Amino acid sequence: MQDELIAARIDRLPYSRMHWRILALLAIPQFFDSVDIFTFPSAAPGLVKFWGMSIDDVALITSAAFFGMFLGASLGGALADRLGRRRALMLFVTLGAAASLFTALAQDVPMLFAARVLTGFGLAAGIVTTMTCVAEFFPPARRGKSQAMVMVIGLFAIPITNWIASVTVPSSPDGWRYVFAWGAAGFAFLIAARWMPESPRWLARQGRFAEAEATLRGMEDAVARQVGTLPEPRMVTRPNVARAPWAAMFSPEYRRRTIVLGLMWILQTLGFYGFEAWVPTLLVKSGITLTHSLTYVTLMNIGAPIGALLAFYVSDRFERKHSIALTAAAIAVFGLLYGMSFIPGLIVVFGLLVGMLIQTFASLIYAYTPEQFPTDLRNGATGFTYSLGRLANVANAFVIAAIFTHIGYVAVFVYIAGAWLLTAALTAAFGPRTTGQRLEVLNPLVAGGVAAPVPIPVDRRAF
Repeated sequence: MQDELIAARIDRLPYSRMHWRILALLAIPQFFDSVDIFTFPSAAPGLVKFWGMSIDDVALITSAAFFGMFLGASLGGALADRLGRRRALMLFVTLGAAASLFTALAQDVPMLFAARVLTGFGLAAGIVTTMTCVAEFFPPARRGKSQAMVMVIGLFAIPITNWIASVTVPSSPDGWRYVFAWGAAGFAFLIAARWMPESPRWLARQGRFAEAEATLRGMEDAVARQVGTLPEPRMVTRPNVARAPWAAMFSPEYRRRTIVLGLMWILQTLGFYGFEAWVPTLLVKSGITLTHSLTYVTLMNIGAPIGALLAFYVSDRFERKHSIALTAAAIAVFGLLYGMSFIPGLIVVFGLLVGMLIQTFASLIYAYTPEQFPTDLRNGATGFTYSLGRLANVANAFVIAAIFTHIGYVAVFVYIAGAWLLTAALTAAFGPRTTGQRLEVLNPLVAGGVAAPVPIPVDRRAF
């Protein structure tokens, strides 16, 4: 019962400055993950121009990053279930920052390849752990909003990175290096992490009840100083049981969730990175100048924080699966219109809408994934499903290069739109409902194994 009580005490805490502090800390890894998404796409046109890299070279380096993300999300995600959320975040963000600096110093394509694998490993493992922390620290009625706000803050990295790239990349043969040097600023998280608590839920499931109690009491005291008397915990009366293994995600109770989420991450990654990672290079290859290409991308990505802010307003207001499906369908439509537009104004408008809604979608799926698994395997299962998308994108880079080379520019965006439409259909048909429900109710563990998840409504007035 003790770990259930700790979970109930976390969930009853009214939203407070303590929650905003944790949110701001989690936004730092998110910020530098967003930086990294746009470092190589922003630097690639300069490498094409000054190094003479071919489209196939760009595909190789792009796939290297996603292979690293696959390893980081799958292996690093499981590692965080053993190390703890705080220690894992410090390790992974540090690795990502160091690898970004290594990228800035690369002298040839093999060095770029190795550096991008390492960067992808660190940042993907870190972002999976960030998703899990949001699920475990924030009350059910505010999980979606909290994840969206982490994204809002983190996504300001996109226009900043695009601006840095637009200034530095065209300036000299080494201008692209400054973009990756900027990514190394993630070392700042080592300083900020001193204010980051360990997840009491994780501590309790490790049997470290004294540490969980001390951490939780500190959180409760911080909230009580602001709001006064705290509401009573609302218990889910189940006995403590042994920790569930990583393989429990493939048990009959969770297998469907694992499969559906894995397919969602694969399809959305094909669509997400098919657009975001390739637009600058495809514009240049279609005859638009390097400077104009980077300017268009900068203007398009101004909408990224707005997209996450939209998720802030809809994520907990409507059932999350429905918001995800509707957003994916809208991205497909606007993405196809973008690919069929050759007037600069329309390129920017439809590109901005796609860039905005992609971040709405990301905020929603980041909240949706970790809340579907129990604490014992939450980070590992989230990382596994997330990693499948990254692995798919290793091949996706070459698929897009082949489509562009042999069929043409517009065909790339037909392919991307198809991926988004399939994402929408899959989510609407098979995704479970999760909005506003306690993690321990969505994902109960009982003696003898895992129990079939049975969603029940939550009284939001408690929060």
